[in-house]
Amino acid sequence: MSDYIVLVKQVPDITQITDNAFNLETGTLIRSRLASVINELDTQALAISNRMNQLSQKPGRVIALTMGPPAAEDVLKYCLARCCDSAVLLTDKALGGADTWATANPLAFAIKKIAGEMLGGSNDYYVVCGMQSVDGDTAQVPAQIAEELNMPCLPYVTNVEYKNGNFEFTGIISGGSQVISTKKTPAVITVAKYEYPLFATFEGTRMASKFKLVQWGANDINATHIGIAGSKTRVISVFPPGKTTRKCQEMKNADELVKTIVQNFGKEKQDGKSDDNGYVLPSQRKNFDRNFEGTKKESEDYKILSDVLEKLGIKSLEEITEEVKEKILLSAAEHFHKKALDDMLAGLRAVEPVYKGQVWVAAETDEEKIHPATFELIGKARHLADSLQTQVGVVIAGKKIETQELIEAGADFVYAIEHPLLEKFDPITYRKVFADTITKYWPQIVLYAATPQGRIMAPMIAYRVGCGLTADCTALDIRDSSRKNQIAVLMQTRPALGGNVMATISTKDSRCQMATARPGVMKRLPADAKRTGKVIKEIAQISDADISLNIIKTEKGKGKVNLGAEVVVSGGKGMQSRDNYESLLSSLITALKNKLQVSVEKGASRAAVEQGFIDRIHQVGQTGTSIGPKLYVALGISGAIQHMIGVANSDIIVAVNSDPNAPIFKHCDYYI
Repeated sequence: MSDYIVLVKQVPDITQITDNAFNLETGTLIRSRLASVINELDTQALAISNRMNQLSQKPGRVIALTMGPPAAEDVLKYCLARCCDSAVLLTDKALGGADTWATANPLAFAIKKIAGEMLGGSNDYYVVCGMQSVDGDTAQVPAQIAEELNMPCLPYVTNVEYKNGNFEFTGIISGGSQVISTKKTPAVITVAKYEYPLFATFEGTRMASKFKLVQWGANDINATHIGIAGSKTRVISVFPPGKTTRKCQEMKNADELVKTIVQNFGKEKQDGKSDDNGYVLPSQRKNFDRNFEGTKKESEDYKILSDVLEKLGIKSLEEITEEVKEKILLSAAEHFHKKALDDMLAGLRAVEPVYKGQVWVAAETDEEKIHPATFELIGKARHLADSLQTQVGVVIAGKKIETQELIEAGADFVYAIEHPLLEKFDPITYRKVFADTITKYWPQIVLYAATPQGRIMAPMIAYRVGCGLTADCTALDIRDSSRKNQIAVLMQTRPALGGNVMATISTKDSRCQMATARPGVMKRLPADAKRTGKVIKEIAQISDADISLNIIKTEKGKGKVNLGAEVVVSGGKGMQSRDNYESLLSSLITALKNKLQVSVEKGASRAAVEQGFIDRIHQVGQTGTSIGPKLYVALGISGAIQHMIGVANSDIIVAVNSDPNAPIFKHCDYYI
C-alpha cells in the first residue's frame, strides 16, 4: 500500500495581471492587487496522485502539504474537498523570503516529519508535485527535495499506469517521451501535464470547511536552511520586461499578410544585438573606475564619486583624509551620505575577484549526440572567461564521448566521464558524476542548458554541492557589487511570473555560481578547427546501485526533421484535428516553398503533440526544441510563455488565430 504526499502552492493569479499590479518605480508585483489561487500544475499533481491511489490494489493515504502564509490554508481546503485525507500547513515568518534552496530544505524536513508521524515511518510513499509554479517557473524545488531526501526523481510525468504491481510513468524527454518506473520508494514525481481535473463534491467541501489542519512552524521541523539567511541566491533588482521589439501589426486579410511576409522576409534582424564589450577586472581599469556595478544606481554613484575625486586632484585612496571626505560630501550631498561614502571608498579597495577557477559548461548528450544548447553555452562561457582572464571547461558524461567538437566550439579543457552505466540519462547517476567532478576542481561558474534534462539535473547538482542556482536565464553578465566587496560576480537575469517581470540575481554563500540558460538565447561561436585543448579523463565512481530508474520504453519521432530550416510553420490545439493540421500546414508549406524558395519544416505546440496531431520530435518550445528561423508561422497557437520562449530568436513571427485576445498577438510581428 503506497501513500502520497502532494505538494501544493498558493500563487498569484497571473492571468489577471494588469498594469496597476506593478510598482512602476521598483517593478515589483503588488500581490494585494491580485487574487491568490492554487498553482495549476499542483492541481494536476493532485489528480495524478488520486489516480495512482485508485489504480493501486490497496489504496493509501493522500496528504497535502504547503508552505506559505496562514492564508495558504485555502489551497489545502481545495485539496481536502477533492481527495486528500489530511493536510499540513507549514507557516512561519522565519520561512519568508526564501529562494528555491531554502524552500526545498524545509519542505523536505516537513516530508520527513509527515512520513515519521503520520505515515507510521513507512517508506512506501510518493511525493507528488507540479513541475513548477507560475510565480517562479524554476522547476528546481522538486529536484532539490529529492536530493535532500536521497530519493529518485521522476520528471515531467504526463500519465501513469499500474502493471504487475508497479507504477509506470510516461514522461517528457527532448524530442519524445519515455516510460519509466522507480527502482525504490519513496520517490519524487514532478507532473508536467495531466488533463483529468478533480472536482469538489458537496460532502468533500463540507468536510474541508470543518477539517482541523495540521500546522507546523520552523521549530517543529528543524530544517537546516530557511528564509533569507538560508538562501543561496539574492535578488539584486526586479524590473518590468523591456518593451517588445515585435511589430504586433494586425493584417486586414490574407493577401495583405502574404504581401507583408514577402516584403520583409530575409531582411536582417537588427534588434537583440548586445553592445556589451565585456567586463574588465578592476585591477586593469583606470583609477577609481567602477563602471561595471550590478545596478544602475551604484554605477551612477561611483561615477559621481570618481568625478569629484578627479576635480579634487586625488590620485590614490591614501590621499583621502577626513577633510577630503567633507569636501566630497559637499560636492555630492544630494547623491549619498557619509555612511554610503565610507562604504563606497571601502569598495574601491576591493579589486580581487570573489571567485576563482574556470568557467564550465555541463554538456548535455542524447544518444551520444551533443545537444545544440551546449555549444551556445560554450560561446557564452568563452565570453565570460575572457572577461575574467580564465579558461573554459566542459564536463561531459556518457558511454562513449567525442570531444573535438567541444574544443572547436571554444573549450580549453574537456573533462570526459565515460562509463557503461552512463549510456542512458538517469538523474541520480548523472548528478553524482557531475557533482564529483565539480567538487574536484571547483570552477567559479557552471552553466547548464534549461532543457528537460538540464532542469532536473542542475538543481540536484547545485543542492548536492551546496551552491545557489538561478533558472532559465536570458542574460548572464560579470559585474561588481563593490560596496559589498563582491568583485567579478555573475549577474543572472531571468523572467518570472509568466514573463511579466524580470529579476537580476546573484549567488551567495556558495563556492561556485550556477545558472541554467534557455536554449536559443546564447549564441554559438563559429567552429575553429585550429583550436587546441586538453582532454582530461575522469573516473566515474558509480555502480548498478546508483541507477534509480527503470527505463521501460523510449519513443521518439521517426524520420528526419529539420527545425533549423529557414521557415518553420507550426500548428497548435486550435487546429482541432489531425486532418486539419495535416491539410492546412501541408498546403501552406508548399506555398511558402514555392514563393520564397527556401527550406520549410513543420512544427507543433505541446498541446498539438499531446492531441496526437504529429510526433513529439516536431514540438517547439521550452520542453521541445528552441528555434530561430527567418520566419515562424503559428497557426492556432495561443502563445503560452513556454512556447514563445522557444521561438523568441525568430526574425519574423506571424500568428493566425481566431481568438482576438490570443496572447501570441502581443509577441508577434504580424497577425490575422
